[in-house]
Amino acid sequence: MTRRLLALSCALAGLALAQEAGPAPAAPEPHFTRFANGDGPSLADGVSRLLDASGTRGQSNAMAFDRTLEGAFEKTSLTCRLRVLEGGDGGAFVFLSTAEYGVRGPAPFLKSWVEPNLKKTFAVGIDVHNPKDEEMFSAWGNYQGMPEREVSLHWDGREIVKRMAPAEFRGDWADCVVTLQHVVGGAEVTVLLGPERVYDAYFVPGLLPYESRLAIGAATRADASTEFDVKDIRVERTKPARPRRVPKHFEIFNHALTDNSKTEYEAEVDLPPPNWEFGRVILTLEIHDAGPDWDEWDRNGEVSILDADGKKLGIVPFITSYRTECHWKVDVTHFRPWLAGKRRFEVRAGTKFYKNRGYMMSVALDFYHGRPELEPYRVEPIWVGTAKYKFAENHFQDFFEVKEVAVDETAKAARLFVTTTGHSQIGEFTSSKRTIVFRADKDADASTEQRFANALWKDDCYLNPNRPQYGTWKFSRAGWAPGDVVWPWWIDLSAHVVPGKTAVLRYEPQPYDFGDDPKPPPQEEIDKASHVVRAYLILYRTPGDTMAAPSLQVTGVQGKSNAAEAGVRRGDYLAAYDGQPLNSVDDLRSAIQAAAKAGKEEVTVVVYRGPTRLELELGPGKMGVNLASR
Repeated sequence: MTRRLLALSCALAGLALAQEAGPAPAAPEPHFTRFANGDGPSLADGVSRLLDASGTRGQSNAMAFDRTLEGAFEKTSLTCRLRVLEGGDGGAFVFLSTAEYGVRGPAPFLKSWVEPNLKKTFAVGIDVHNPKDEEMFSAWGNYQGMPEREVSLHWDGREIVKRMAPAEFRGDWADCVVTLQHVVGGAEVTVLLGPERVYDAYFVPGLLPYESRLAIGAATRADASTEFDVKDIRVERTKPARPRRVPKHFEIFNHALTDNSKTEYEAEVDLPPPNWEFGRVILTLEIHDAGPDWDEWDRNGEVSILDADGKKLGIVPFITSYRTECHWKVDVTHFRPWLAGKRRFEVRAGTKFYKNRGYMMSVALDFYHGRPELEPYRVEPIWVGTAKYKFAENHFQDFFEVKEVAVDETAKAARLFVTTTGHSQIGEFTSSKRTIVFRADKDADASTEQRFANALWKDDCYLNPNRPQYGTWKFSRAGWAPGDVVWPWWIDLSAHVVPGKTAVLRYEPQPYDFGDDPKPPPQEEIDKASHVVRAYLILYRTPGDTMAAPSLQVTGVQGKSNAAEAGVRRGDYLAAYDGQPLNSVDDLRSAIQAAAKAGKEEVTVVVYRGPTRLELELGPGKMGVNLASR
């Protein structure tokens, strides 16, 4: 369908709406709300002033628009001009879920507009108050005195990520653009504030299309104030959302509690075959409040897969928090070759605990339906283990052997996944430089090598969404933060890899450089440093002979039923009944009724038992099975 945008303007609110072909909606009148002190929001000359200009402390105000377009859309874009001053607190752009907050009316109350956590709702928070605080154990994290221009993404009641905007936007009118592009398994979010992007297609897992309406809120603090003005607001929604199948869910660990007698848990799970089409796999990891059994230190943790020889292959390393509950969703699609068939998983967090306390953890996987453009088909471990500094001339080098990898002819792309965390007093709190060198053909000369340099350092620990914590959670570290997963350094080698050749990879760590420090640490302390490393080369190809994943899984078979006599087993997936594809229980019910109406005495049921396709003959009528529709 040819897209035709119809725009309306609302002079008072400065709002323009854009939609696909169809009758133009009425221009919405905004609902203004004052929740606390001050005169409330106001309008003048097309400018919406969310906060009064008198500097009143303790304000909380909002404006919200009624729904203008029914239904969910694949893409939503908000553009406006924003003026916010230094001070405190800030504001938010909120895409209210109409299912939760209605299709019309004022915005709901929020305790904090810079933490806009609302159920089934996406929001962007703009925080201009995070004063410098060098107190080691305080809730304020900005010990470095970084600029107070922080932008956060929120979804379904949680802060997903928070960053300092790379360019100054406070003080004058600045461009503001928020775009949600829904993809398999979530949405890619882009936020531009001022001259630069804060987020560029940042993937938010689970952010699926939903019907929404716009709200904007702002607040000041009891001890500081700011201004928050918006104008030229335009919302554009394009392409009605396509139906999406519910992801296939696997619970692996549920509130597993560790202690010194049991430091890790294992579980075997039967995962979908590799030829079933899933465009995204999301791992959910949680650390729960374990009460008096909760260890209070930051420990090395990991979700691992055990191979046939029992070797642990870490896929999601993490560091426990200082007694703050944690919730993460991690895209693990690149490990799909390992996430198929019967697999054993392990979760652990540390190997020895304080006062026999441990951690209570849960892990789950969600497989989102969809055919990927490229499928990961091979994961090759490159460097996995612990590198030790040992002495100055060594500086980790003996661990990083040169690796050769034969690249298949079918390879279309390649990426290198690297997580590294530094430990010991020096290893944890000292930055180090490293370079990964890639040569696509081992027989080619050195001039063909590609070099990728990086500093092992994480300086945004103070913005960790799992905050505040006890302990020294805020301080920058070598590649990790307390209460966070270890996010990988991704190197895209697709433009350099040569199918059919043997590639060579080198890791070149550099010695610690303490510069002009008049009191560098003693060498014996430096030598104790270690780096925990997980590096995998992931190869991608064009998807081959794949099939849409069936949804109906048999969770039980009644004795002497049609299904039992035909050989249907618990764990099978029903794909078709009498030639009719099955994606839901309603589909099965309709197919059974149609076969009965046609007077059929026998029907064919297509069943998948793992990767094996079976055609079973059974009598008409009720099958006698219990089903899970996923």
